[in-house]
Amino acid sequence: MASIMYAIQCPGCGRSAYVDDYYKTDEKYIFCGVCGYYYAKTIEKYTENSIRYKVEEREGHGMFVLENKDGTCKKVMLNDSLTDEQLEELKASLMEKNVNQEKSYLISFKNGEFTILFGNPPKHFHLSFEEYRKKMIAKYGAPEYDFMVPIEG
Repeated sequence: MASIMYAIQCPGCGRSAYVDDYYKTDEKYIFCGVCGYYYAKTIEKYTENSIRYKVEEREGHGMFVLENKDGTCKKVMLNDSLTDEQLEELKASLMEKNVNQEKSYLISFKNGEFTILFGNPPKHFHLSFEEYRKKMIAKYGAPEYDFMVPIEG
C-alpha cells in the first residue's frame, strides 16, 4: 500500500504530530510524540459496493520514552493521568542500569500544560508547530504541497 508521511499541528497539544496517510484507501494514522495524542481511521469492512471505516481517537496525557544503552527504545503514550503507583513504577524503570537516562524521559500533559516528570525530552519537544515547520523546511526544503511538513527520519 502507498502512504505519505508528514507532520501536522497536533489536534491535542498544538505541537508537531506525525501523519501516516494511506491516500489510496483513505486510511490515516496520527501520532503525537509530544503529548501522546492518537487517531486511526482504518477499514473495518470492505465490499464491492462500499467501505466502512472505524475511527479510534485518544487524547494524549503524556509520553514515556525509555531508551536503553544498546539503542533499543520503548515509547508509551499515556492514555490517562498517572496514578502515584504508576508514576513510581515508571520512575523505577528509568533507574535500571541498562537505561540511557540522558535520552529517556517521562512527560505528563494535563489541561493543556506539560510537566516534565523525569529526564530530558528531545529538542523538538520545546518547539511550537510553526517553529518545527520552519526548521524542517530549512533542513529538507519546501515540500511540493503546502500542507505537507517534512519529518525527521
